[in-house]
Amino acid sequence: MRNFYYSIAAVLVVTILAVLFIPGIDDFVETTFQAYLGRAAR
Repeated sequence: MRNFYYSIAAVLVVTILAVLFIPGIDDFVETTFQAYLGRAAR
């Protein structure tokens, strides 16, 4: 279970760093996140 939490933390850190330093990737992250939430809401 600890590995699961470490992997979630690593994905969050990579996502935050990508949004900060790679121009244009914030739209991709937002679209992906909204698609995931849309599927989860159904």
